Parts: sequence; C-alpha cells; structure tokens
Amino acid sequence: MRFFFKTLLLSLPVLAVACTKSPVEQALAHLDEAISRRADYIAAFERGNDSLRLELAAAYSDSARWAASERLYQSYYHYSIDSAGHYVVRMQRWTASPQQEFLTRLSEVQLLAWSHDEARALMLYESLDTSIIMGDRQLRERYLARGIEVYNNLSRFPRFLAQQQDYPDSLRRLREEYIAIDTASYYGRKVLAQQLRDSGHLEDALELFMDSYRRAEKTDYHELTSIEYNTAMLYGQLENVDQKIIWLSRSAISDFRAPNRDFLSLYELAMTLYAGGDLKRARRYIRIHFTDVLAGDFQAHVIRSSRAQNMIAEAYMQAEHTKRMVLIISIIGLILLLAVILWLMHVSRRQAHNLSVANRALEDVNAALDSSNRSLAEANKIKDNYVFRYMDLSVSYLDKVESYRHVLRQIAKNKGTDALMAELRRPSEYSDYKRFYKVFDQTFLGIFPHFVEDVNALLREEARFDVPVGSRLPTEIRILAVIKLGIDDSPRIASFLNCSLSTVYTYRAKLRNLALCPKDEFELCIKAL
Repeated sequence: MRFFFKTLLLSLPVLAVACTKSPVEQALAHLDEAISRRADYIAAFERGNDSLRLELAAAYSDSARWAASERLYQSYYHYSIDSAGHYVVRMQRWTASPQQEFLTRLSEVQLLAWSHDEARALMLYESLDTSIIMGDRQLRERYLARGIEVYNNLSRFPRFLAQQQDYPDSLRRLREEYIAIDTASYYGRKVLAQQLRDSGHLEDALELFMDSYRRAEKTDYHELTSIEYNTAMLYGQLENVDQKIIWLSRSAISDFRAPNRDFLSLYELAMTLYAGGDLKRARRYIRIHFTDVLAGDFQAHVIRSSRAQNMIAEAYMQAEHTKRMVLIISIIGLILLLAVILWLMHVSRRQAHNLSVANRALEDVNAALDSSNRSLAEANKIKDNYVFRYMDLSVSYLDKVESYRHVLRQIAKNKGTDALMAELRRPSEYSDYKRFYKVFDQTFLGIFPHFVEDVNALLREEARFDVPVGSRLPTEIRILAVIKLGIDDSPRIASFLNCSLSTVYTYRAKLRNLALCPKDEFELCIKAL
C-alpha cells in the first residue's frame, strides 16, 4: 500500500503536465474567446463614435468641426475606408488654418495608401508644401510618419518597377529623419526597431519591441497590436515558431478589441498555422480576415487574403479527400465485419438448433440438459451483442454520410456549382436511412420473428398492429424493438430512429396507456419477450 501511494504521488506532476495546455494552445484559446466577443467590442466602439458624432453636431466653429471630424477619421481609418473617407471630406470642408489644411492632406495620403492606391498617395505626398512644418515638430513628425507608411507599402508591394529600387532608400532616409527628432515615443522606438531589423540586428530590434511592450498602456489597443505584431514577426525571422504564434494571437486579440479590420496579425497567424498543418484553424482565421478586410474595403489586403484563402481551402479539401478515402476503406472494413457477424449469427442459430435437438433427445440426462441450456443462453447473448454492434456501426456510418453532405455544401459555397457537380459525379458508396431501417427490420424480425404477435398480445384489441409479412415496421413497433434491444433512453431512441424526441415521448405514452398490463410494467414486459 505504501508503495502504491508513493508511486501515485510521483506520477501526479506528470499527470498535471499532461493535462495542462501548452502556451501555444492557451494563446489560441484566448484568441478564440476574443473572436466570440467581437460583437461586444464593435458595439462599444460604435458607442464611442456616437459620442464623437454628438460632439461634431454640437461644434460651434469650423475649427471645432474639423477637430471632431479628424478624431472620427482617426477612429475609423483602421475599421472602414468608406467611413474614414466620409470624415476626410468633412475635414476638407471645415479646414480653418494652414496647419489643419496640411493635416487634412496627410489624412488623404494615408487614406489612399490604405485603399491600395500607393501611386496617388505618393504623388500627393511629394506635392505637399513642406515649408509649413519648419519649426513645428508635431507637424514634421506626422509628415515623416505618413511618408514612412507610404514608402513601407511601396517597398513591400512596388507598383512602379522602374523606380522600385528607390523606395527602400527613401524609406531608410525618412526613418533616419524621424529617429533624429524622436526616439522617446512608442512610434519613435518602433521606427528605430524597424531600422535595426532591416539592418540585420534582429535581437536588438526584438529587445526594443519587448521594452516598448513593457511600457505600453495595455488599454491602447492600436499601439499594443503594433508592438505585438512586430514582435511576432521578429520571432518568425528568428525561427521561433511557437513564440511567433503566441504573439500573433495576442496581436489579433488587440485588433479585435480596438477594433481593427485592416489587421495583418490574423492573416499571418493563418499562414503560420497552415505551414504547420493546422488547416482547420487556418481556414477559419483566413475567412474571418478576408471578411473583415472586404467589409472595411481595405483593397491593400483583399487580393492577398483572397489568394491565401483559396490556397488554404485547397489544402483543406485535399485533407478532407484523404479523410474520405480513409472513411471509404473503413466502411469496407465495417461491411466485412458485418458479414463476419452475420455468419457468426448464422452459426449461433444453427448451434442453438442443434442444442435444442440434443436437449429433446437427452431429457433424461439433467446434467447434459443444464449444460446445453447454458450454451444456448450464451449463444443468445452473443447474438444480441452482435445485433447491437451492427446497429451502432451502421448509425455511425450514417453520421459520417451526413458529414460528407456538409463537405458538399462547403464545396458549393466556396468553389461553386461546377466543383460540386464534379464531386457528385464521383462514385459513391453511401446509402440512405430507408435502406438502413429496411435492413434493421429484416434483421430484427429474423431474430425475433414473433415479436409483432407478442406485442399485440400485450395490447388492447383496438390498438393491435397488422403488419403484413415483408412490409416495414410501424414507428411504434420499431420504438419497442429498440427498447427490446436494451436502448430505453428517449433521446438515444430518437437519434437512432432519426425522429423527433417529442414523437418518441408521444408513442411511448400512447402504447403504455393502451397496454393490458399495468402501464408501468409494459416496457418491462417488452424487454422480457
């Protein structure tokens, strides 16, 4: 006993570790929880914007209206290009000073960049009169930040092939100008970290982002998601996939809380999971990302997200095809197993017959008779067990057919009717419920040929059933047949017979009320038949 308790105590830490989710699983679980609460985050976001709209409506001057419109633009430009563009138009209408005019132009540049129109964004940015930013640090910082944003997009997705070599140099120059005036703010540290990253100093850049994360206000989700995303991508460059997934999950959570629709975190997370073989989760995440960038009209991400979605969907369908092949092989195996079971049942019935003949011939030998009776009881027990296994395997097969139908619906939804028709033209091994229950009726009556007559003997004359030979069993008789086989739980009966739970309750109550014996004993009598 002491050895047993000692072994148990030593094994507890191992069991605890085995039952604890890994950090990656925990991060993904937190992300799934945030996804389930997206409606709450969006509702809170719109309530805040309603307050800003009330502030705009109450503004008493063009300068105040411009300021309120600018705050609404800042609120929406990560969420909806259309809404952000609406407030840029208002900013243009209510510009009351050269500074406001300059900031409005910078907002137009940013809006064009997010709309995947980098060409116009670049032309507008380079046409700005920069004399107004001389001596105004705030305007200069915002001017450089917009330029960094435009050139960063052009460096990653160049539109003008003849000039694409100039974009990284221009981006580097703008970053150096920004770093020269600001390395204290989060954005300044971010620009410095990106410069270190592009120079190959990945560890230094990572440490700078980690320091920014420690300092960051944990309720400023726009700043937080940027830190987390850049940290994740650095971990990816350092080939630490687990940390990349963890930080991308955190960044995606911050995106949902902000809320943002132009996010890249969920896209990168889906692609990372896809590369790791988690196709189901990758497919779900890329769909959410594609839906959001489409709803927000972020053209810069739509094409890339669409391609990724198609790629992941194709891989997922290939995996599903492999599963279907495994399922078909399993069904063939089950059919062979069923054939063996039926053969064993036939052998069992023959043995039972032989034992009955032997019992009649050896009535004077009590010992031999007892032995034969025990063998017969055991054979019947085996027979019933085989019947139940047959039914359980068959119902499992039908459930898998339903799953296959779900796959067909997904093909129709995601790939169109041509792909669906191609899938439907493939040879199919599946059958339907009617065929299954026909086999069930035949099998059951083959084992209990007098079951209907025995049931009628328990019922009043007006309630008895007339079931011609070879016809299908009525639903009431089939419910009693399932009870006879030991399944007396109504939800399981409803699931097995593919009917509603209320139908099972109604028929059971009706049969009990029409029984000749006390209604509380009716089903016990059925089991004893």
